Amino acid sequence: MLPIERRKEIAQIIKKEKAVRVNQLSEQFDVTEETVRRDLEKLENEGILKRTYGGAVLDNLVSDDLPYTDREKVNMDQKRLIAKYASQLVDEGETIFIDASTSALEVIKQVDPRIHITVITNSLNAIHQLNQYSHINLIGVGGNLNDQTFSFEGPMTARFIDHYYADKIFFSVKGISKERGLMDSRESLAELKSHMIANSKEVILVIDASKFNRSALIRIIETGAVDTVITEFSLDKSWKSYFDNQGVRVIIAK
Repeated sequence: MLPIERRKEIAQIIKKEKAVRVNQLSEQFDVTEETVRRDLEKLENEGILKRTYGGAVLDNLVSDDLPYTDREKVNMDQKRLIAKYASQLVDEGETIFIDASTSALEVIKQVDPRIHITVITNSLNAIHQLNQYSHINLIGVGGNLNDQTFSFEGPMTARFIDHYYADKIFFSVKGISKERGLMDSRESLAELKSHMIANSKEVILVIDASKFNRSALIRIIETGAVDTVITEFSLDKSWKSYFDNQGVRVIIAK
């Protein structure tokens, strides 16, 4: 198969699956992983995808509000690795906010079952999945149900959130940049996260490498409002300096 034909097939795969892994493509096309990385680099230059650690995602994922069933497939290995580190920050008896992100849900799923906590969320999927955990006291906030994200949104949801105060919030975003801070795709999502952040003692951002240097429609908060960032992204000097200047602790999941 010619390289141009292989790249065309890779582009078709990522448009269908939303994300790809280097090792899987290497086996599928019977080429080296280095060859796959060069293919992904060319496709990234064409604006088709965004390379991540060990793979790539669709380039429009940051701006698109994907259905939850699609988001569950994107970068889950990285999200589980990040969650492994983040879950260790949860202490006995704490009250935790989580947003409707798959990253935040993974954190709670990995909390030691001997630790009893209260979780407050607007995510219908999180309510469904976490209901089986006996060590979690689960509080769901209502409102208008978004059938794409399986989450409750709107003014009523924000009012529900304002009735509570949490020890920590774990959340994710569509993009983070040094120029604009933390961003999301829709105003309603950004507003709810702002309410959760304002009502939390400690703010923890769980974010995979695909979200760095990306922009989205709505700015949520400045990066300096975050206490801790947990990511698998290997930060370069400029990002390390940026977080240091913002007073943000960074934990690299390895």
